[in-house]
Amino acid sequence: MKKDQVSRRSFLQSSGLAAVGSVLAAQISSVSAQDAVSTDVTVPAILGGPKAHKSGWKGWPQWNAEAWTPKMDAVMKSRNWSRAGKVSEFEKKWADMHGVKHCLTTVNGTNALSAAWMQLDIRPGDEVICSPYTFSASVFGVLYKGAMPVWADIDPMTFQIDPEKIKEKITPRTKGILPVHICGYPSDMPAIMEIAKEHNLFVVEDACQAHLAEIDGKKVGTTSNAGCFSFQTSKCLAIGEGGAILTNDTDYYHRLYSYHNYGYASGTTPGQISSITALILANKIRMSEYQAVIGLCQLENIEEQHKIRNENASYLSEKLSAYSGVTPVKFHKSGTQASYYIYSMIYNTEGLDGLSREQFIKAMEAEGVYVGTGYPNDPIYTQPFLHEVFKSDIYKKFYSEDELDFEKYKQRNHCPALIKTFNTALWIGAQGVMLGSKSDMDDIVNAVDKIHNNVAKIKTV
Repeated sequence: MKKDQVSRRSFLQSSGLAAVGSVLAAQISSVSAQDAVSTDVTVPAILGGPKAHKSGWKGWPQWNAEAWTPKMDAVMKSRNWSRAGKVSEFEKKWADMHGVKHCLTTVNGTNALSAAWMQLDIRPGDEVICSPYTFSASVFGVLYKGAMPVWADIDPMTFQIDPEKIKEKITPRTKGILPVHICGYPSDMPAIMEIAKEHNLFVVEDACQAHLAEIDGKKVGTTSNAGCFSFQTSKCLAIGEGGAILTNDTDYYHRLYSYHNYGYASGTTPGQISSITALILANKIRMSEYQAVIGLCQLENIEEQHKIRNENASYLSEKLSAYSGVTPVKFHKSGTQASYYIYSMIYNTEGLDGLSREQFIKAMEAEGVYVGTGYPNDPIYTQPFLHEVFKSDIYKKFYSEDELDFEKYKQRNHCPALIKTFNTALWIGAQGVMLGSKSDMDDIVNAVDKIHNNVAKIKTV
């Protein structure tokens, strides 16, 4: 049932809990069988035993009221709430942290992704190859430009878009690639950028979940035309709402700045209305000063939190690799760090004698470890919003009836590895979990261990 036949005794020894186990075993031997069900740490909680994790998890987002509330009070009292010095300060710090020339902030990550495509030379009739393990906001910008999303399957062991599948999807109409660093694990950007260079393609990284993740020591979002980030409440840098675009292309940055501020010349001060002429068709998606202050406060801790998440994930992956029912998601060969926005595993029902994923999740939740399955089982290339876009006048004008036949579109873009992942993925997604202690990580492993040792009984529940 377990890889290398790992026993509970070896787990207790390796996690420093052997002494505790011995004491509990002595206690259990002196009580009745009925009492043992409620105190025996080897009994899964779903069968009446004690929870593996009883203390709860760290809250998220975090706020140091003593240190940070005065900074918020200062900007609120200033009454200068629109984009100004604090936004510029946050942009500089985020750019410097990533080692790039420019950062432009936006009101949210969705607008960062959209703006990135709006200022690239993509037009109706073009194709952009996209990762299908994502949700709708990733491709809004592609659709706003009237381009056709083409979906390349993922590597089911890494959850990331497969460069070999990208190659299979390239046509003379291909103009861009949209990798998504899903769950905060880095995509294979060296391979993707090699393909992009060969075919002269734009690349926009959806790094909304991948703050400070690295590939060969370089942070994601720094090697392509644009790297887009989200600072929504659940993210590793939490502002509530907020987004950013990183780029080393100065001309592109100036176009982005103009686009996010009514189309006025890059650097124009928000609120300045005299003698201003809009230069391009644009939007108003500026970050506010109070958003930036929250971001600046969160930046104080993000590198230390990133370190803790990676240490905990490395420990978890080492321990969980001993169990045949779960396989920690792997890095591709160039990946060096993830953000661990979500700690991900692949479920193997055969490794647990037919225990269903749903039963495993229910048993884990009983142990105090909350696990999800990730995105629902309706692939993005089958979702109604795309069908509605295909009915628009612009798509009818530039694409053939056959190209817009939605049933044929779904068949052309079918991604078998994605479907398999929908049915096997396990996500541990609460930020507080991966910021826990080593003891908290042992609780997670202990929960998995209890389930592996009691599969037959759990299957009857």
